[in-house]
Amino acid sequence: MDNTQINKVPKPIVNLLYNGKDCTKDFSKYLNNLTFQDFEDEQSDELTISLNNNDGYFSDLWYPEKGDNLTCSISFDGFNFDCGTCTIDDNTFNYGISGDTVEIKALATSANFPVRTNKVKNHTGKSLIQIANEFGKTHGFTVLGNEGNLKVGAIIQKNESDIAFLKRIAKQYGYIFNIKDKYLTFIKIEELENSEPIFTLTKENFKNISLNDTVTKLYGKAKVQYFDRKTKSLKTYTAVGSTNLTDTLNIYDKCGSLEEAQKKASAALKNGSKEINGTMELSLPIKMKDETVINPVIGFIAGVNFDVTGIGKFEGKYHLTSTKRTISSNGLSISGEVSKCI
Repeated sequence: MDNTQINKVPKPIVNLLYNGKDCTKDFSKYLNNLTFQDFEDEQSDELTISLNNNDGYFSDLWYPEKGDNLTCSISFDGFNFDCGTCTIDDNTFNYGISGDTVEIKALATSANFPVRTNKVKNHTGKSLIQIANEFGKTHGFTVLGNEGNLKVGAIIQKNESDIAFLKRIAKQYGYIFNIKDKYLTFIKIEELENSEPIFTLTKENFKNISLNDTVTKLYGKAKVQYFDRKTKSLKTYTAVGSTNLTDTLNIYDKCGSLEEAQKKASAALKNGSKEINGTMELSLPIKMKDETVINPVIGFIAGVNFDVTGIGKFEGKYHLTSTKRTISSNGLSISGEVSKCI
């Protein structure tokens, strides 16, 4: 029996729609590589496609117009991964003696939505979910998540885009927001990181693991001032972490209530407590030793938790903050940025 056939890695298949029309056959013969990267937080998912342009079609008849839609899915080893619909945002054309190429970059957040236009607006007295719902209504997004009922004090959108503003306030109060297709998700970081792992991988399931263990940015406490309405005076709230470190993180944003101060201090302490983080690349195809509900080929996405065994003191539960899928002449590679759950 031919051992090369036994160990042969399945070939990935790319399916593409351009403005809803199947262009897989036309694009496939020009495809150099394709990368899809998804993010847990506010950053838009990105689809990047590099095409051979020696025939000049993509700089003329097939020019990829900004604002047009690309819908992509990747099939591999019997599993289908849906990248969703992205809007063309940027084209880069390269001409040279080694050949002509075009790189198309498309974003999950449509360029047709004015979410990146800078604004000045007063949101004082609103809850976080109210602000998210306002933006959702303005831009046509459905808001997912029922958290964020905390009413904030003085909060001004200071010549920031809606995306930049949501990013800032979400991080301040311990939330993550993300825009995919027509949905704006607003959820607690703690809720995501405390969720159950959806699969377990061993060291053998990875082509490469790179982890960094540091205390450089860790703090034992976080301190913030808030206004006590009963005594009409400024008071200080201190959040204490789970480590034995003595450094204190001082937060200079004043809060309008004790509850707001607690949220800000706890979020700041957690944001500075990612002791172990790094990258992991899967070894494909995945051979699971146990029966799991979700295979990593489709389940290795930003926002999920999974267990890793066989790596000594580093083993445990990890949280994916972003992932990358790349198809090239070498086949399919899947990697992700991770942080170890505390």
